[in-house]
Amino acid sequence: MATRLIHHAYRAAQYVRLLYWRVVRPDVYGAKVVVIGLDQTVLLIRHSYARSDMYMLPGGGVRRGEDVMAAAAREVWEETGIVVDALSLHGRFLDMAKGARNHISVFAAHASGGVPCADGREIIEAAWFSLDALPTNISSASLKRILEIRDGRLPDFDVWP
Repeated sequence: MATRLIHHAYRAAQYVRLLYWRVVRPDVYGAKVVVIGLDQTVLLIRHSYARSDMYMLPGGGVRRGEDVMAAAAREVWEETGIVVDALSLHGRFLDMAKGARNHISVFAAHASGGVPCADGREIIEAAWFSLDALPTNISSASLKRILEIRDGRLPDFDVWP
């Protein structure tokens, strides 16, 4: 029961955030990470709010005064319990689909493995997937970034997705 209440709270908070973004149209900054495991797997998550049916890259907001690379590593740790190393910037993207000017920095990183652990509140699932057998219910933006990094290609565009 408590978990269900927490999921509703996250959904409500997401609704308020998106409403604020539509009205105020702020500049916000975020980071996402394509985490590659030793066995050619990629780390994906599912949120408890906003498209909980879709797998996405781990990531989130950059705190005021926080270095974007540090934010990327922190978000992966907070969402999955996985420690990343060797982060490298893949690209910077702009997403204006939800009203805000969302500046998203995408990093490629490596992890020596480990079992991801979703917190059960914000993240309802975190798992490794083979780079050659990605789930069909993956967000288009996440899929694009994974394939670019897997295939050693530069980003197609600087617009998200």
